[in-house]
Amino acid sequence: RTRLPAYMVPSVIETIPELPLLPSGKLDRSALPAPRSRHAARAVSARPRTGTEHLIAEIWERLFPSRTIGVDDNFFTDLGGHSLLAARMVSDLRRHPRCARVSVVDLYEHPTIASLAATLDTLTHRPRAPRGPVLAVSAGRADPGAERRRHFLAGFLQSLGLYFVFGLETLQSLAPFLVYVLLFSEGRPALEAVLWAVACAVAVLPVTILAAIAAKWVVLGRLRPGRHRLWSLAYVRFWFVQNLVSALPLKDLAGTPWLPFVYRLLGARIGRDVHLGAPSLVAFDLISIGDGSSIDDASLSGCAIEGGELILGTIQIGRGCFVGRRAVLREDTVMEDGARLDDLSLLPRGERVPRGEIWAGSPARCVPAARATGVPPARGPIRRAAIAALYAALIPLVPLLLLAAFAPGVALLMRLDPLTQPLLFLAVTPIVGGSFVLLLTTEVVLLKWLLVGRVRPGTYPVHGPFYVRNWIVDQLLSLSLDYAGQLHATLYLAPWYRALGAKIGRCVELSTASATTPDLLEIGDGGTVADEASLGDARVEAGWMTAAKTRLGRRAFVGNSAVVPAGSVLGDDTLVGVLSLAPTDPRRAARGHAWLGSPPILLPHRQPSRPFPEQCTYRPTRGLRIARSLFEILRVTLPPAGLIAVAAAVVHAALALRPRIGIAGTLLTLPIVYALSCSLVLLAVVLAKWLLMGRFRPFERPLWSPFIWRLELANALYEFLATPLALDALLGTPFLPWYLRLLGARIGRSVYLRTTGFLEFDLTEIGDRAALNENCVLQTHLFEDRVLKASRVRIGADCAVGTDSVVLYDSEMLEGARLDALSLLIKGESLPAQSAWAGLPASWQGEARAWRVA
Repeated sequence: RTRLPAYMVPSVIETIPELPLLPSGKLDRSALPAPRSRHAARAVSARPRTGTEHLIAEIWERLFPSRTIGVDDNFFTDLGGHSLLAARMVSDLRRHPRCARVSVVDLYEHPTIASLAATLDTLTHRPRAPRGPVLAVSAGRADPGAERRRHFLAGFLQSLGLYFVFGLETLQSLAPFLVYVLLFSEGRPALEAVLWAVACAVAVLPVTILAAIAAKWVVLGRLRPGRHRLWSLAYVRFWFVQNLVSALPLKDLAGTPWLPFVYRLLGARIGRDVHLGAPSLVAFDLISIGDGSSIDDASLSGCAIEGGELILGTIQIGRGCFVGRRAVLREDTVMEDGARLDDLSLLPRGERVPRGEIWAGSPARCVPAARATGVPPARGPIRRAAIAALYAALIPLVPLLLLAAFAPGVALLMRLDPLTQPLLFLAVTPIVGGSFVLLLTTEVVLLKWLLVGRVRPGTYPVHGPFYVRNWIVDQLLSLSLDYAGQLHATLYLAPWYRALGAKIGRCVELSTASATTPDLLEIGDGGTVADEASLGDARVEAGWMTAAKTRLGRRAFVGNSAVVPAGSVLGDDTLVGVLSLAPTDPRRAARGHAWLGSPPILLPHRQPSRPFPEQCTYRPTRGLRIARSLFEILRVTLPPAGLIAVAAAVVHAALALRPRIGIAGTLLTLPIVYALSCSLVLLAVVLAKWLLMGRFRPFERPLWSPFIWRLELANALYEFLATPLALDALLGTPFLPWYLRLLGARIGRSVYLRTTGFLEFDLTEIGDRAALNENCVLQTHLFEDRVLKASRVRIGADCAVGTDSVVLYDSEMLEGARLDALSLLIKGESLPAQSAWAGLPASWQGEARAWRVA
């Protein structure tokens, strides 16, 4: 039986003047007030008595100026409050010392003045101990001149390091084309040149992996726990190795025995029969994983930038453990044998999960839940060797298929000289980009049906026949997301997903879902899935893969970076918020419910969107559909066209340079040519942003409008062209902030950015010395009820935003505030100066005292 929060438990039936409705016109049951007796409805609630009650009442009266407010009135059901008003109320309360620790979660759990005041008084008299170390404090005051010199010197050294990073990317991307063109230009037969190009494509991956491994041991040696000053020589060495390894396509090895093998060569201690589903490991020597453990697409980096320091710490995972999708383990954490960390969960710094326990949520806590009882299949050394040999033969197929899709476009552009025929060269590139997307998506569909057929729900042994065939299809889907991601969020995606076996209703908006099994996915009419959502990905645990059907109801909404576990059923008009976990119990995911966070919290009332006609949101006219489909051809074709144009330009340069400086000089010069070509493309993306959008200002626009289509095109050029081409290589350098300033972002000095998660650049403000860690997002817009709302995000000086965290629009972090990994700052929320917060949504963790590195 589902247990309802106190504010949803009815007493006596009450009549209301008007029924709250969803945008679809159906009854919004979650917004109905809690029933009260007629006498109670007319009675005046008690007035504030204590000082804390008076303080809360003053803030509520400003938010609801036309209402008479009593201490027993429910913020949501009696007064009509919603998430944005809740964030504003909590932010106002935090300005008072006695209420500095209040969070939005406190208001959801205690929605009346009386209950909230009692809770705050308890927090005041019982200080909460922070979970693990909050933030290091470095003694002494910084010398601004020394800081600038350090920052400048680090940038200079990183510019030298970028030569090798771009060289590695040039080798991976263009080696087969260079081999073919150089051999063919020497008069070799075309077939011989093609065979050598294919052999080169197969050899590139192991060669680049070995080069990165050698660089790690030469430059870094064996890592040890500790702290190093940001922008120091130790940081630059660590950055160099991190970016070299990040440039490797290690996702091609995910789910195979070869990925643990590569990480072992990099220094990690990984046992036998460990399943790695493309986790992020960075501090290699400090990470250990025991036999038989299963790690999904999780973050086990073992490092962070906080307080002006690079912090390195150990991560120890025992035997038979499980780490779920989008989970994050901080530094100095331990999972004992048989422990489990569920999807979208944060294990804070210094925490330990005892043997056999299951922890979930952000921050994670022990939860009572049934454990997986599967027994791993027995494998001897001969069987392990055979499995490794099989994957060694299959892994090269993925880059070969990508090469087959790229080759026709490069061959066409090679017939044109960009210097003597620049206009014709530029005119042909969209056609080339379109041919690449068409070929790649066709390859994926054909191989999916040839190799796997229709996927059925069930449990399959890892590395068994079905698992291997399905692994190939998963790799192809991942490849298409990397190289044809701009196809997502367009009208052309739904037909492709239907061809892959998914059941997609009418007028569905499906963005960059990062993990899904198409045959087992069903999305009802009008459904919306935002960027980076995980939709029903098969789970691997204890040597078995489990696949189950996942269904999203009519006009259901799944927010950015949300996780919908396999087997979930979301009712009509259900909402799963940003960075939130969908409830797996169908009774909890009923029609019209809205969920936020991990563990998911039921939102009693949503903020209403500005009303727009349905033909601009859910029921577009035929003319609008035709206009959008024509405009989106540019979004689909231009990003891959840019990638292919850079490849053709580098190959042209190689042909021109070889007679002058020889083959060795040409190869040494190509990384510089590649970097210059990337620079021209980056400047073209800047120009396109200003021509398409100008300067961003806060706005609300419906989905079906030319403004949104132009915005999506500008974002596609940034996300699917500029980012994979060059910006990923610039992570952690001073050059990425410089480029974002060209796009309109306001970024202070000595800012550390390990993310490209920006959208409306002009609405972003980041103060001096702030640190944004791996894959965090400053999300300046949200789609709500098919209406795009955008506003400003402000990150103060000396702030830190943790790995995989999201800061929503209209929110602010004051100077020195810290948001931990896998945490959410909801819209309208403000974090006080020198405070530390963590969770989904964020809750107070302690004080983050001022830091200045001497």
